[in-house]
Amino acid sequence: MLRRRNIVVLLFIGLLAWAYQNLYPPPPLLCGSPGGPPVTGPRVVLRDGRHLAYNEYGVSRDVAKYKIVFVHGFSSCRFDESVYHPELFEELKIYMVTFDRPGYGESDPDPKRTVKSLALDMEDLADKLELGSKFYVIAYSMGQQGGWGSLKYIPHRDMKVGFGKWEFDPMEIDNPFPTNEGSVHLWHGEEDGLVPVLLQRYIAKKLSWIHYHELPGVGHFVPSYDGKKETILKSLLLGEY
Repeated sequence: MLRRRNIVVLLFIGLLAWAYQNLYPPPPLLCGSPGGPPVTGPRVVLRDGRHLAYNEYGVSRDVAKYKIVFVHGFSSCRFDESVYHPELFEELKIYMVTFDRPGYGESDPDPKRTVKSLALDMEDLADKLELGSKFYVIAYSMGQQGGWGSLKYIPHRDMKVGFGKWEFDPMEIDNPFPTNEGSVHLWHGEEDGLVPVLLQRYIAKKLSWIHYHELPGVGHFVPSYDGKKETILKSLLLGEY
């Protein structure tokens, strides 16, 4: 009887090992690696050797008056054109770079990714593309971690931020622009069914230095509503509220 029990236990352990091997995903094949997907667009090499894929919109960097780093949301990538407005970009001389967040699209994954590491990735990207000391950040939906991370970890960069329990509490962030050399804007749709508007009202109340814009009749996908992307861009770049 004891021998039979031992056999049953061994069979059960073997079954678990087989199930684990079949259910556990294989290591990812990096873009550009042997056997991996091809690289189809430009990438920069980050401080730790990872690659970050990016896409550019608007006028060239050389003639741009405004330079924007855009951080996409959960189900998107570097081809997110949420705030891209060809006519307005040309009129105001706007350059915008979007990028695949680590593990998305053609960017290498970052197993040790944190809110801080994403902010440093953005800084690396801006430096590699020689955007200069001043640039703007627009963070949309889940990409807001890049916006908040920028305020926390790279406030020395001369930037303005617009947003569509981490290792820090956003409520404890001091105004990064006490002399008004930059500004932070937060837009939120009053009818957002994914993120309660009460959350943004609370943030705006606690952090009075944020310019809060609550949009009546608008849901989660703010830039897709008529005229909203123009409003966001002009508020952030020109100060037209």
